[in-house]
Amino acid sequence: MPKDNAEIAPRPGRLVDRIADSRSLAPRQPFTWATWTKIAILGGMLVLINRHQFPLLVKTWLSDPNWGHGFLIPLFSIYLIYTRFSEIMSAKRKACLWGLALVIVAGALQIYPYRIQNPWTAQIGMVLLAVSLVFYLAGWQMFKYLWLPIFFLIFALPVSQSIYNSVAFKLQLLAAKWAAGLLKLFMVKVAVTGSTLFVTDIHGIRRALEVEEACSGIRLLMAFVALSVAMAYMAERPIWQRVILVLLGIPVAIACNILRVAITCSMFVIDKRQFGEKFMHEFTGMIMLIPAVAMLWLAGLFMNKLFIEEEIEPDQDKQAGPENVPVNAGEAS
Repeated sequence: MPKDNAEIAPRPGRLVDRIADSRSLAPRQPFTWATWTKIAILGGMLVLINRHQFPLLVKTWLSDPNWGHGFLIPLFSIYLIYTRFSEIMSAKRKACLWGLALVIVAGALQIYPYRIQNPWTAQIGMVLLAVSLVFYLAGWQMFKYLWLPIFFLIFALPVSQSIYNSVAFKLQLLAAKWAAGLLKLFMVKVAVTGSTLFVTDIHGIRRALEVEEACSGIRLLMAFVALSVAMAYMAERPIWQRVILVLLGIPVAIACNILRVAITCSMFVIDKRQFGEKFMHEFTGMIMLIPAVAMLWLAGLFMNKLFIEEEIEPDQDKQAGPENVPVNAGEAS
């Protein structure tokens, strides 16, 4: 008997269900000219207050390879807003006084860092001020769609030097130790002292290779955590799965950097020093995106398989028509 499509419960996450959900959204509420004027004025004031921050950020993105991805972060934030544009325009807009407290805190973060010469805190305050204004002027419904695209900008902000040095040094030691272990699996003679690897090449010559700050993995860490956040945001999955996917960005970045260091060291093992010093170091930094995406995708696929969704079959009794109802012999006579 054919199934009645009207009685089959839809499986969440399918394209047809998303289309159905989009039809149930409230009608779009276009911004009035007064609203656009307020947005332009407040946005202009936000840019004016932080006008000195942008040249510093651009200079860092151009000169420091660890933050070269900073140019892509704002573009991806715009894309995240584009993917939810229908929901944003359909959300109810109502001022929330709780947002005013956040505006005050963000304003303090814009002023105080100048007394302690900490531009990173001021830059975080810039992002916090932007999201606070959204919460204050538009309320919770708008905030829940815009908070992540705005906070995503933090991945483009270079951290303070003290935090950077502390994290980079620990990652250097970790990369050296685990890269040596990986090389030993391939029968390479290698010893580790701090962040220095002593490898023996195919000619029996012992070479000292330093895992420098540029190889610490900070660049991969920030880029791949940003990638995991983006993948978690765009995928239709439960909150707990999104949190796990975001947290996985850290071990994935560390694993990819260990693999990168091991591959670079292997060039010295096979006596291809010219490749290990320049080409392979930069090349592996680019191709590590492939295993990172693969690992995050496989993690998401595994979590999807943890719970199997079943279609609810229609009740056979309800489907039975009048012609299929058994007739009592007495009633027939």
